Amino acid sequence: MRPLKKATFFAVILLGLFSFSKSEKTITPLNLSNINVLEILSHQNYQCRPNSDYLFYVETKLLKKSRGFNTINAKIFLMDRASRKSNLLASENIAVPFHKEMISLDYETAIRDSEMIIFENGDSIVGNSNSGPYCFSELIKNEIIYNSYISATNKLLGLNRSW
Repeated sequence: MRPLKKATFFAVILLGLFSFSKSEKTITPLNLSNINVLEILSHQNYQCRPNSDYLFYVETKLLKKSRGFNTINAKIFLMDRASRKSNLLASENIAVPFHKEMISLDYETAIRDSEMIIFENGDSIVGNSNSGPYCFSELIKNEIIYNSYISATNKLLGLNRSW
């Protein structure tokens, strides 16, 4: 019985030592200066399969609920699928009306101060607070990013809008 306890003890110790050893390769962070994002997006728009190297996704956060519309913050990210590193491409505040044709006094005031960029579904950019190396209004014109934006907005606000 004694040798069995010793063997078990040494097996647990060896298993513990080898399970915490670092045998992974170190991966450099994603560098946007080496990546031409607009070229990747143009290739994805004209091909039937998405790029297997990079993934574009949109994250949204509710900023303010108003009468007739909600104000959200939308961020576009680029993620390298191999390293799982992601970088922010663009971020904007967007007014999302409850209905496409709805025009509220607050909504008109919010979009009057901006440069009046309105999406196909009636959403519009509020202000000009783009933070990131790319322009939000240019990136959202691509079908992949627009579909991701609609999906993220639907999930955040509990809507059922289609793209």
